[in-house]
Amino acid sequence: MDNSSKRPLEDGCQYSRVKTKKPIESQVTTTTSRPESSREIVGFQDLSDDVIMYLFKYLSHDNLAKMALICPNLLRVSHDWTLWKKPRFEKFEKAMEDVYLSYLKENTTELFISCNDVPSSDNSVSQKFLKQLETKCPELLHLTLTNQVIDAGEISVKILHRKLKMLTIDNTTIENIPNRTSYLCEINIACPNLERIILTNNDWFLPNCLYPLSRLEHLLHLSLAGCKRFKDCIPYASITAVTGFKSLKTLDLRLTPVSDRELVCFQTLTTLKNVLLESPEYMNHERDATITDLGLAGFCTATFEFHYPYIQILIDIRGGVNLRRVHERNDNVDRCSIETLYVRNYPKVTDEFLKTAVRTGPYLKSLDITGSCCTSAEIEYYKANRPDTKVIC
Repeated sequence: MDNSSKRPLEDGCQYSRVKTKKPIESQVTTTTSRPESSREIVGFQDLSDDVIMYLFKYLSHDNLAKMALICPNLLRVSHDWTLWKKPRFEKFEKAMEDVYLSYLKENTTELFISCNDVPSSDNSVSQKFLKQLETKCPELLHLTLTNQVIDAGEISVKILHRKLKMLTIDNTTIENIPNRTSYLCEINIACPNLERIILTNNDWFLPNCLYPLSRLEHLLHLSLAGCKRFKDCIPYASITAVTGFKSLKTLDLRLTPVSDRELVCFQTLTTLKNVLLESPEYMNHERDATITDLGLAGFCTATFEFHYPYIQILIDIRGGVNLRRVHERNDNVDRCSIETLYVRNYPKVTDEFLKTAVRTGPYLKSLDITGSCCTSAEIEYYKANRPDTKVIC
């Protein structure tokens, strides 16, 4: 071989000069790559309606209502009736009221309105909004207003939806209530079908509010839990217990400053089945009127000719109220037959109450005496003699 065809390399190796054939053009494969930024991106609006609907179910109704501000497609999907049967506006904004109203449907049955931050009139419902509910939501049955600031001069119960069966007003400030007038005046005319009313943690609730509530013929459940100013209400309690509350089954007075004097009145409600009582932390049981064995005795008395302590209510000319045990007697007056009784954190509830309950409380299914002065021995005796009663202590 001719050595001229070879040449030395710098590292001492030799390399042969060989002709290389060019590839045929048809055999060449060309790969074209696009930069990352130019690839096709699938946007939220490109998703199918079913996928968007699935995602919308995880949004709060406050955020769902804001879909109207993004684009027509999301506005259209966000209006689906299945999303608005029970809307909850937990961060209600008065500036968004028209948008909220546009979303409410004929099949909306429940509506929750709340200010999540410090309550103010800017985050509270308006008269205009409440007035339009009857037209926009003809089937509305449950309305909840919580953490609101309401001007009684503009918003009265008279403008509430007539078909309501449940009304909740919680932790709400009501301003400008006329003197000597109940804010709830004529609620029995405005909402005659109400069955459940929850008025919790409201400082505006005064004893005179009992009267219009008692005139609701279908009222089954009433909660006044945490209403600090509901006290010394014996005149209203006695009148309403005699003339009203004809269907009431549950009375919730937890964390409300009531005493024996009110309980004696409510014991005449023959339909009453559940009474929930719990002492507020600020009550002084040595100084203030409180709940004792005497006040509870009537709740454990069966109807129809049963011996029970006769308690006389004495009202003096200055409006003072006192209770007095007169004697034991038979009486044919119908009284309530309680099935559930909570009496928590009342230290003047003692073994004497349990002894009475064992003898004369055959209907009790649940009894909560947490925080009472009932002894373990008497509790065990009660359980042994009333095995069908669930005792919480």
